[in-house]
Amino acid sequence: MLNAMRNSAGTWVVKAFLGLLVLSFAAWGIGDIFRIQPDAAVVKVGDTEITGYEFLDDFNRQVRRMQQTLGPTFDTQQARQLGMVDQVLQQAITRALYDQEVAELELTMSDADIVAWIKQSSAFQNSFGRFDKLLFERRLSENGFNELSYLAASRRDLSREQLFDSMMSGTKAPGSVVKSFYQFQLENRTFEVLNLAYDKVTDVQAPSQADLKAYHEANKDQFMAPEYRALSYLTLRPEDLLEETLASADEVADAYEARLNEFTTLSSRVVEQIVVADEAAANTIAGRLKDGGDFYAVAMELAELDKESVNLGRVLKEDLPDGTADGVFALNSGQISEPMKTDLGWHIFRIMKVTEGGTKSLEQVRVQLTRDVKLEKAGAAMFELANKVEDELAGGSSIREVAQALNLKHGVVAAVDNVGRGRGGEPAAGLPKAPEFTRDAFTVQPGDEGQLKESSDGSYYLVQVDKIIDTALKPLNKVHAEVTKAVMAERQAKAGAAQAGKVAAEAGRGKSLAELAQNGAWKFAALKAMTRQEAAGNEQIGADLVKKLFQLRKGEVAEGPAMNGDSHSVVRLANIADATVQPAAMKKMDDAVRASMTEDIISQYRAALQRKYDVEINDGIIDSLFDELNVRG
Repeated sequence: MLNAMRNSAGTWVVKAFLGLLVLSFAAWGIGDIFRIQPDAAVVKVGDTEITGYEFLDDFNRQVRRMQQTLGPTFDTQQARQLGMVDQVLQQAITRALYDQEVAELELTMSDADIVAWIKQSSAFQNSFGRFDKLLFERRLSENGFNELSYLAASRRDLSREQLFDSMMSGTKAPGSVVKSFYQFQLENRTFEVLNLAYDKVTDVQAPSQADLKAYHEANKDQFMAPEYRALSYLTLRPEDLLEETLASADEVADAYEARLNEFTTLSSRVVEQIVVADEAAANTIAGRLKDGGDFYAVAMELAELDKESVNLGRVLKEDLPDGTADGVFALNSGQISEPMKTDLGWHIFRIMKVTEGGTKSLEQVRVQLTRDVKLEKAGAAMFELANKVEDELAGGSSIREVAQALNLKHGVVAAVDNVGRGRGGEPAAGLPKAPEFTRDAFTVQPGDEGQLKESSDGSYYLVQVDKIIDTALKPLNKVHAEVTKAVMAERQAKAGAAQAGKVAAEAGRGKSLAELAQNGAWKFAALKAMTRQEAAGNEQIGADLVKKLFQLRKGEVAEGPAMNGDSHSVVRLANIADATVQPAAMKKMDDAVRASMTEDIISQYRAALQRKYDVEINDGIIDSLFDELNVRG
């Protein structure tokens, strides 16, 4: 039979039949078997290729990493919306560029070197610092690798490391540059400040009606009413089903047994301790404490332990050293123990708080458990009820009709903005509790039927937009007080800046800021020495004024708006102190400068490789991998 089929396969009749069969497959969608080619190259750099399989593995691995941070609901669609397709693509191109260069330079790593590197990796070592094969396999599985693919990836990574080391091993930050950066960052300056709050400026003319009208017209964005929407909705929450949900005594008792740990409090103590090496020292400390000595002062003087070091916090019996638990737990709050010997030394304990253990009875928590059991059963019934809602909607029923037929809560919201406020600026009345409700209401258009959606709080809701009230300029008579306040604030700020300029001029002619502070609403302060970063965070100075202040010479004056823009400062530079050279801090700066240089070199090297090798991207394969066109667009 097979021979007959082989012999006939070459005839034109069979060829025509097979052609029709292929066309029929294509018509029914099976043509994807010819379109999707995951083993084809997504990226090609010289002779180096990244296949669709490899690209998809990298993408899925990145999604899994994001899920570890954002939770299991983070999916491929969200990853694509965040631009992860392009991100993974750029990473693939970068690796391919380096791999092509590695191949051209004939750099590689032996199997023995790779195995040794893996065994030395802390990621695969157990608590004893030894390589753990089971841990190795688990880590690989968690990150989407098998042993062969991880070894291959490691070989490529280590080969790239050879390439980078050959470029970076001689990189050294110039000492003069490191010192300049160090001095720039840690230089200390001391300032005297004269500050004037704008709201203390009184000699400002009140605005006329014409002034208010002009300001209102020129600053429309400040006085726009937001877009409001009138909504209809229905909502379904487990709490709504509590009255019709039953919880039997057995179910409540079972819940109690399952959650017994939740209702059990273990005996504990909040404890402080002083530990010394020998008995004589312990007895001396105990004697001083019995004579009324302060616990912290004695600990510091005789054991060199500060307040933080003596604090053990809340402990259970099993947390204490062997042989001390019973003695410690026999003491009352405020009592101090006799010296106790352990393998760690001699301990003197002080009890700060006593918590006795115990278990709440079923009767004490019956009301809570009954409600929780009902909520759990109601939550299980929600899915079936949600299906009934969808069936009713599919049959053409309105929100009101669905709600009445299934005894669900429904309602209307006359006007709500996109943050849940009504026209008066207060929270809109009647909004469902679902966190996503308002956000979704502003994605629906009038006339849309809306969809029943499940909220993150376990409820369901459906929203329809009845009307959109477009954003509009609030009439002047409605915002008269706001406009008046804005105009006055603008004029006070302008007048305050003018006064600051005059005061700065007087200070520049030799008058002290303390003397000038005696006139008007100015406040004088002598600030402690601070770096640029510290000065930028000072409310009376702020980031913009810092630029001027760190260019002054000793005794010179500068002025400008303070941090929050609600006051103006006149500042005199009182002293300049170069940064004290601390070896550890200087080393840290050296490392930072070297790291920055390294990043620049690698960036330039990558750009050079892009000019050296042709980079080809097959968007069609990428689209096919995600079963959708233009996924990168």
